[in-house]
Amino acid sequence: MSITAFFLVFGFGLMTGMVILFVSLKVHSGESIDIAGIFRGIFSPLARAFGRSPKENDDLEESIPDQPVPVDPREQNLYDSAQTIRNILLILTTNIQRTDKAASDSSQLLGGMKNAINTMELPTDLREAHSLLVKEIDRVISSNATLKGELAKSQAVLTEQQSQIEDLRTAVRIDGLTRLANRTYFDEKLNEMITLRKRYGDPFSLLMIDLDNFKAINDSYGHPAGDRILKGAALKIKASLRGSDFLARFGGDEYALILIKTDVAAATEVAWKLCEEVRASRFLLDDTALSMTLSIGVAEASGDDTEETVLKRADAALYRAKAAGRNGVSVDQAPL
Repeated sequence: MSITAFFLVFGFGLMTGMVILFVSLKVHSGESIDIAGIFRGIFSPLARAFGRSPKENDDLEESIPDQPVPVDPREQNLYDSAQTIRNILLILTTNIQRTDKAASDSSQLLGGMKNAINTMELPTDLREAHSLLVKEIDRVISSNATLKGELAKSQAVLTEQQSQIEDLRTAVRIDGLTRLANRTYFDEKLNEMITLRKRYGDPFSLLMIDLDNFKAINDSYGHPAGDRILKGAALKIKASLRGSDFLARFGGDEYALILIKTDVAAATEVAWKLCEEVRASRFLLDDTALSMTLSIGVAEASGDDTEETVLKRADAALYRAKAAGRNGVSVDQAPL
């Protein structure tokens, strides 16, 4: 069974079991049950996550301008599945907390009623009814105590599952080869940066980075050697950056770098530094030492930019750098 299929089976099984649990708990506590609301809350995130169309897979060939490398649909589906299960767990956790509070409130109220009844001086013919009522109150309070214990166990299980889902959400946003952020994570980060740029005006710059003539490495030395070059280049680039900078594998032999609070002039300096660092390095393939170079396109986000427009401008600058002979930097000159 695939990982995505496992998440679907796990999610629906968990959902069905917990819905039955909550219905029985609400019946027990005497609360009204909004079945439609429960299912709307659970199925809405499912519909959002699995109603989108899958995207084409990427490859290592050089892409052409205005056609960015698409997201691997397997990574996207896996990420969406983890997000959906996470939403379900959050919904169930909230309902457990509400049910636990209802049980506590019920026990407190019944305890008060029992004390009040016990202080009453009832006629002889009502004492039997009094005794039966007190026994029933004791039974319900005991049942509530048992229910709270079961809810505590369920809460512990859900907390553990939420932790596992959070770990998985992080894992599926990491590129398996380079250990950098993957395309899905990059898209999230770029969206976040555009939002912050419009709200607070803080500058940021986007660098699109391409390994020059990478296809020749695959053709001459094979794809395993190409993988080693991709990992080595990723380590070299990352080592030259600040901790706050965001580096991702965009697809194939292309990386994307977001420089936070960095204008185009400072970003251009960083780009040239990266070119020099990689050009001066040697990448070992068994007994062969290879030299690699970078082509980099730089664009600073403007207040009117969307994710698509700033990406398009940086990508166009990258292709100008490649057209100019590679091993260099081209800067988008669009007015900010």
